[in-house]
Amino acid sequence: MDIKVICPNCGAEIEKDSTRCPYCGYINIEGAEKKFRSDLDEIGRNIEETKKEPVKAFAKGFTGGTKTVFITVGVLLIIAILIAVELFRETRDEPKLFLTAGEQAYASAYVEQAGEQLTEAFEDGDIARMADIFDTASSRDRVSLWGVDHYEAGYASSCYMKLEQCLANLDKDEIPVKEAEEITYYCFYFYYRAYGDDGADLFDPIRDGLVLPVITDRLGFTIEDMENFRDRVCDPPHVNRSRVYKATKKYYKNYK
Repeated sequence: MDIKVICPNCGAEIEKDSTRCPYCGYINIEGAEKKFRSDLDEIGRNIEETKKEPVKAFAKGFTGGTKTVFITVGVLLIIAILIAVELFRETRDEPKLFLTAGEQAYASAYVEQAGEQLTEAFEDGDIARMADIFDTASSRDRVSLWGVDHYEAGYASSCYMKLEQCLANLDKDEIPVKEAEEITYYCFYFYYRAYGDDGADLFDPIRDGLVLPVITDRLGFTIEDMENFRDRVCDPPHVNRSRVYKATKKYYKNYK
C-alpha cells in the first residue's frame, strides 16, 4: 500500500517515496534521500562485482583484463559523483532540515514571527509586503511557512509580484520559452483561483481586471480554452507548472 505524505510547500498529497512534488516541484527530502541511498547501494553492489574482475583478467591476459577493471570502476565512480552533485544541486535552495534542538527552536520562532507579519500585511491588504515576507522565508532563509494563517495569500502575493515583473516580456519581438512559461503559469494560477478563499477579496479583482485581459488579448486563449485546460493542468486547488508547460508550449509562438 502506497504511503502518502503532505507536501510542505503546496499542501498536496504525494507519494512518500517520490523525489519531487508533482504539483509544485518541491523536493521531497525523504524520498530523494531514499533514492540516493538506493542508487549508492546499487553502485556498491556493482563495485563488489568488479572485485572479481582481477581473477578474470589473469585468465584472459593481464593487459586486457586490468583495463576492463579500471574502466568499470571509473565509470561507477563517475556515476556516484554525478548522483551526489545532482542531489546537492536540487536540495541546496530548498527549506533547511532543522535537526538539532537549537535549529528546531529557531525554525519555530521564525515561522511564528513570519506568520504574525503575514497576518498583519494581509489585514492591511499589502500585497508587496506579503510577497516579501513569503519570498524571504522560502528563498533567502529557506524556511517553509506552510500551515501559517494566510499562507495561500502569501504565495499568491509572490506570484502576483512575479507576474507584474514578467508581463513586460510580452512586449519583446520574441519571447524565450522560459519567460513564456512563467507568464502562462502565473496567469493560469490566478485564472483558476488557486489562492482559494483566503485571498479572494484581494486577488479576484486582479484576476478579473488584469489577468483575464492578458489571457485573452495578449496570450490569445479564449475562455473556452481555459475551461478545457482545467483538467489537464490542475489538481484543485493547485496548478501544476510542468503540466501547464506541456499543455500550452505550442501556443507560445502566438503570444503578442
